[in-house]
Amino acid sequence: MSVTDRIPIIVLTGLDDKEFALQSLQKGAQDYLVKGELNGPSLIRSVIYAIERHRFESEKTRDKALKMQFDEKDKEILNFLQENYRISYKDLSKKVDLAASTIHNRVQNMIKQGIIRKFDTLVDPFKVGYESIAILGLSVDPLKLDDVAKKLASYDEIQLVASSTGDHNLLVKIIAIDEKNLWRFVNEEIKTMNGIQLPMHVSSFIDIFKMTHKINFDMEKKK
Repeated sequence: MSVTDRIPIIVLTGLDDKEFALQSLQKGAQDYLVKGELNGPSLIRSVIYAIERHRFESEKTRDKALKMQFDEKDKEILNFLQENYRISYKDLSKKVDLAASTIHNRVQNMIKQGIIRKFDTLVDPFKVGYESIAILGLSVDPLKLDDVAKKLASYDEIQLVASSTGDHNLLVKIIAIDEKNLWRFVNEEIKTMNGIQLPMHVSSFIDIFKMTHKINFDMEKKK
């Protein structure tokens, strides 16, 4: 593993040379600064950008490595598990033509890799008494993004926390018993959180026409 695999690199040079800048980026640097143009705001921007870009590139490299270990048999196993996560490995072995012990090892490997995050039951919130469901678009200070995301993820009222592109860098899905409790939670817990920048965008659900966690691996298209 090289230094650039572990640490974000910013090149500081006296040369205002676009070709040199491109070569630096191609060799693993995340950003490029010219000494004569350096000031406080540009340095802060460059550091934040370098950290975020390095993290994004590291995650892409890790995900690419995982995909290389993910084959058609794994996809078959996932298709059946998503239909019925209680299916036994013995019954599953008849469907995917692998030994039960091999399927067990593959499933455990997918859990370790984070491909399978958890085995769960999908519940429609509207049908069990939760009348208010909303998606929040949040703008968060980049330096505090990880801390804010972790804190948001700790709340039972929040079902989804995801970084995003566009007008907001964090998306949050909230469920609440009613509108009163939804806005109480938003105003008292989220708006007061250190790092959250106002305004925030709130979209409430009216009805749910489709809800699933399933990813369908269409095996026929691969043939």
